[in-house]
This record gives sequence, structure tokens and C-alpha cells, in this order.
Amino acid sequence: MFKKEKAFKIAVITLGIIAGIDLLRGVMHTFLIMWASENIAHMTQTADTLFLMNTFGVSNLLTGFIFILILWKAKVLAPYLLVLVPVIYLVGVISSNLTGIAAMQTSEWNGQYLMYVYLGVSFISGSNYFISALRNKNK
Repeated sequence: MFKKEKAFKIAVITLGIIAGIDLLRGVMHTFLIMWASENIAHMTQTADTLFLMNTFGVSNLLTGFIFILILWKAKVLAPYLLVLVPVIYLVGVISSNLTGIAAMQTSEWNGQYLMYVYLGVSFISGSNYFISALRNKNK
């Protein structure tokens, strides 16, 4: 386990990397949508699926720039975001299963493997900070 200061630095760096990944995902889901949907997601290219993918890309661009803004103006929030993002994605997984949408999927969605790493590293980095802070507090 790291000391609180080191864990915070790791969280800030991780959020910066995740901001970059979100910006890349945003570009792929918007400006490179046809290539990404065909070569990565292997999804059926219908107007509705492409519209939703594009909308998700806008959301990725938004989070990427918000994360950069937080790193610039409010670094103290980095560990909180690193835990919050995977928790919210988990809510999405739960809702997809509860509504039956997950069972309807026919595409490969190969981007999911990157997301497993993204969410895992995010959660571990954020949690590491809180565990380190708790340990430092108890000393």
C-alpha cells in the first residue's frame, strides 16, 4: 500500500490517462464512427445504432474534457471520480440485465475489453487512495 500522498499522485495521473482515453473514445464514437462500428464493435450499422454510438461519443468527449478541467482546477476530486465512474457503469450493467437488453445483444462489442481495464484501473487507483488515507489516519 502507498502513502496517502503517493496514492493521490497515482490517482491524479490515472485520471489524466482516463481523460485521454475518453477523448480517444469520443473521437472514435463520433468522427471515426463508421470505422469503429465496423472494425471494433462489429455491430450492425443502422441509423439508430449509429445515432446512439455518436451520442455516446459526445458523452465521452464531455467526460474527457471535464476530467481535464478537474485536473486543472480541482485535483482533490480525482480519487472520488475514479471510484464513481466504475460504480455508475455498474449501474448501467445492472439496468441492462434487469431490462433484458443485455440478452438481446448480437454485436461483439470488442471495446468492452478495453473498458474492463479502464474501469478496473480506475476503481483500484481511486480505492487505493481512500485505503491509504484511512491507514494514514489510523496511525
